[in-house]
Amino acid sequence: MADFAPLKSAEFTSFSATPRTLIPSYKWGGKLRASSASLTFTAAGATGTAKIIRLPAGKLRVITDLCRIFTAQAGSTNSDLHVGYAAHVSGTTGLAVIADDNAFADNLDVGGAALDAAFSLPAAGYFDFDSADGVDIEVMIDTAAGPATGEMWVLVVYTQGN
Repeated sequence: MADFAPLKSAEFTSFSATPRTLIPSYKWGGKLRASSASLTFTAAGATGTAKIIRLPAGKLRVITDLCRIFTAQAGSTNSDLHVGYAAHVSGTTGLAVIADDNAFADNLDVGGAALDAAFSLPAAGYFDFDSADGVDIEVMIDTAAGPATGEMWVLVVYTQGN
Protein backbone atom coordinates (compact mmCIF):
# COMPACT_ATOMS: atom_id res chain seq x y z
CA MET A 1 0.00 0.00 0.00
CA ALA A 2 1.36 3.42 -0.94
CA ASP A 3 1.77 6.25 1.56
CA PHE A 4 -0.56 9.18 1.24
CA ALA A 5 0.93 12.55 0.42
CA PRO A 6 2.15 14.87 1.75
CA LEU A 7 3.82 13.13 4.68
CA LYS A 8 4.30 16.30 6.77
CA SER A 9 2.10 19.21 7.72
CA ALA A 10 3.18 22.65 6.54
CA GLU A 11 4.22 23.45 10.12
CA PHE A 12 6.28 20.26 10.50
CA THR A 13 7.93 20.91 7.12
CA SER A 14 8.95 24.38 8.33
CA PHE A 15 10.19 22.96 11.63
CA SER A 16 12.34 20.31 9.96
CA ALA A 17 13.76 22.60 7.23
CA THR A 18 17.40 23.69 7.22
CA PRO A 19 17.53 26.45 8.27
CA ARG A 20 14.35 26.24 10.31
CA THR A 21 11.48 28.51 9.41
CA LEU A 22 9.75 30.01 12.41
CA ILE A 23 6.19 28.86 12.98
CA PRO A 24 3.73 31.31 14.53
CA SER A 25 3.46 30.43 18.19
CA TYR A 26 -0.33 30.77 18.19
CA LYS A 27 -0.36 27.80 15.78
CA TRP A 28 2.33 25.54 17.24
CA GLY A 29 3.42 25.75 20.86
CA GLY A 30 0.92 28.41 21.91
CA LYS A 31 -0.97 28.34 25.17
CA LEU A 32 -4.61 27.28 25.20
CA ARG A 33 -6.63 29.96 26.95
CA ALA A 34 -10.30 30.44 27.75
CA SER A 35 -12.36 33.52 28.50
CA SER A 36 -15.92 33.39 29.72
CA ALA A 37 -18.52 35.99 30.55
CA SER A 38 -22.19 36.18 31.35
CA LEU A 39 -24.96 38.63 30.63
CA THR A 40 -28.17 38.80 32.66
CA PHE A 41 -31.23 39.72 30.59
CA THR A 42 -33.31 42.45 32.24
CA ALA A 43 -35.35 44.06 29.44
CA ALA A 44 -38.39 42.31 28.04
CA GLY A 45 -38.82 42.44 24.30
CA ALA A 46 -35.29 43.58 23.53
CA THR A 47 -33.16 43.14 20.43
CA GLY A 48 -29.69 44.51 19.76
CA THR A 49 -25.99 43.87 20.22
CA ALA A 50 -24.01 43.35 23.45
CA LYS A 51 -20.25 43.23 23.94
CA ILE A 52 -19.38 40.03 25.81
CA ILE A 53 -15.60 39.39 25.91
CA ARG A 54 -12.47 41.35 24.96
CA LEU A 55 -9.80 39.10 23.47
CA PRO A 56 -6.20 40.29 23.93
CA ALA A 57 -4.14 42.12 21.32
CA GLY A 58 -1.81 40.18 19.03
CA LYS A 59 -2.09 37.03 16.98
CA LEU A 60 -4.42 34.37 18.29
CA ARG A 61 -6.52 31.52 16.99
CA VAL A 62 -10.09 30.99 18.23
CA ILE A 63 -10.87 27.25 18.34
CA THR A 64 -14.54 27.54 17.48
CA ASP A 65 -15.40 23.87 18.05
CA LEU A 66 -14.51 24.37 21.75
CA CYS A 67 -16.43 27.65 22.17
CA ARG A 68 -19.97 27.62 23.58
CA ILE A 69 -22.98 29.83 24.12
CA PHE A 70 -25.74 29.07 26.61
CA THR A 71 -29.02 30.82 27.41
CA ALA A 72 -31.11 29.68 30.34
CA GLN A 73 -34.38 31.05 28.93
CA ALA A 74 -35.96 31.15 25.48
CA GLY A 75 -36.69 34.39 23.67
CA SER A 76 -39.76 35.26 21.61
CA THR A 77 -40.76 32.95 18.77
CA ASN A 78 -38.39 33.39 15.80
CA SER A 79 -35.77 35.17 17.92
CA ASP A 80 -32.31 34.66 16.38
CA LEU A 81 -28.91 34.92 18.02
CA HIS A 82 -25.63 35.74 16.26
CA VAL A 83 -22.08 35.65 17.62
CA GLY A 84 -19.39 37.73 15.95
CA TYR A 85 -16.73 40.37 16.50
CA ALA A 86 -16.57 44.16 16.51
CA ALA A 87 -14.50 46.33 14.20
CA HIS A 88 -10.87 46.54 15.28
CA VAL A 89 -7.40 47.52 14.03
CA SER A 90 -5.11 44.98 12.36
CA GLY A 91 -1.89 44.40 14.27
CA THR A 92 0.04 43.79 11.05
CA THR A 93 -1.22 46.51 8.72
CA GLY A 94 -2.68 49.08 11.12
CA LEU A 95 -5.79 49.21 8.94
CA ALA A 96 -9.37 48.90 10.13
CA VAL A 97 -10.94 45.44 10.11
CA ILE A 98 -14.69 45.50 9.48
CA ALA A 99 -17.00 43.96 12.08
CA ASP A 100 -18.68 40.62 11.34
CA ASP A 101 -21.75 40.04 13.48
CA ASN A 102 -22.10 36.38 12.52
CA ALA A 103 -18.50 35.19 12.21
CA PHE A 104 -19.01 32.42 14.78
CA ALA A 105 -22.75 31.72 14.81
CA ASP A 106 -25.56 32.83 12.53
CA ASN A 107 -29.28 32.65 13.30
CA LEU A 108 -29.12 30.29 16.27
CA ASP A 109 -32.72 29.67 17.33
CA VAL A 110 -33.02 31.17 20.79
CA GLY A 111 -36.76 31.67 20.23
CA GLY A 112 -37.63 27.99 20.33
CA ALA A 113 -36.05 27.02 23.64
CA ALA A 114 -33.10 27.65 25.91
CA LEU A 115 -29.87 27.33 23.95
CA ASP A 116 -26.67 25.33 24.55
CA ALA A 117 -24.51 25.25 21.42
CA ALA A 118 -20.96 25.32 20.12
CA PHE A 119 -19.91 28.10 17.77
CA SER A 120 -20.86 26.72 14.36
CA LEU A 121 -18.75 28.99 12.13
CA PRO A 122 -16.41 29.06 10.34
CA ALA A 123 -16.60 25.52 8.99
CA ALA A 124 -12.81 25.12 9.31
CA GLY A 125 -13.21 25.00 13.13
CA TYR A 126 -10.92 27.97 13.84
CA PHE A 127 -10.60 31.70 13.20
CA ASP A 128 -7.36 33.71 13.28
CA PHE A 129 -7.13 37.25 14.66
CA ASP A 130 -4.25 39.71 14.53
CA SER A 131 -5.31 42.84 16.36
CA ALA A 132 -3.46 45.91 17.58
CA ASP A 133 -5.67 46.59 20.61
CA GLY A 134 -7.73 43.43 21.12
CA VAL A 135 -11.03 42.26 19.68
CA ASP A 136 -14.50 42.45 21.21
CA ILE A 137 -16.70 39.37 20.88
CA GLU A 138 -20.32 40.43 20.49
CA VAL A 139 -23.72 38.76 20.59
CA MET A 140 -26.66 40.10 18.59
CA ILE A 141 -30.33 39.17 18.97
CA ASP A 142 -32.62 40.09 16.10
CA THR A 143 -35.77 39.15 14.18
CA ALA A 144 -37.77 38.99 17.43
CA ALA A 145 -37.26 39.79 21.10
CA GLY A 146 -34.60 37.95 23.08
CA PRO A 147 -35.12 36.43 26.52
CA ALA A 148 -36.64 38.85 29.06
CA THR A 149 -34.94 37.22 32.05
CA GLY A 150 -32.24 34.67 32.75
CA GLU A 151 -28.59 34.49 31.90
CA MET A 152 -26.53 34.08 28.75
CA TRP A 153 -23.07 32.61 29.18
CA VAL A 154 -20.31 32.62 26.52
CA LEU A 155 -17.03 30.68 26.50
CA VAL A 156 -14.30 31.54 23.97
CA VAL A 157 -11.31 29.18 23.72
CA TYR A 158 -8.21 30.33 21.85
CA THR A 159 -4.49 29.77 21.46
CA GLN A 160 -2.01 32.57 21.85
CA GLY A 161 1.76 32.79 21.60
CA ASN A 162 3.90 32.36 24.69
